[in-house]
Amino acid sequence: MESGKKFCPAMWLSGFFAAPVVVHANRLIQKMDVVVDGRTIPMSWSTIIVVVGAISSIGLLLLSCKKPCCKKEGNR
Repeated sequence: MESGKKFCPAMWLSGFFAAPVVVHANRLIQKMDVVVDGRTIPMSWSTIIVVVGAISSIGLLLLSCKKPCCKKEGNR
């Protein structure tokens, strides 16, 4: 790791949880059907994924704001 750069796992995970939220929110807004192996996936699954993912993403984002990231390499 380069000196001066910080790694914030909570911030990275926040984005990891936000990505499916954006995709499933888009599905809900556009009312797109998703068919897997001949079966239609219910919209309620997307609703659950949006709610759980948004709560997780926002929680991790708040955690990363309150808790400082790992210290810089040079500041021990």
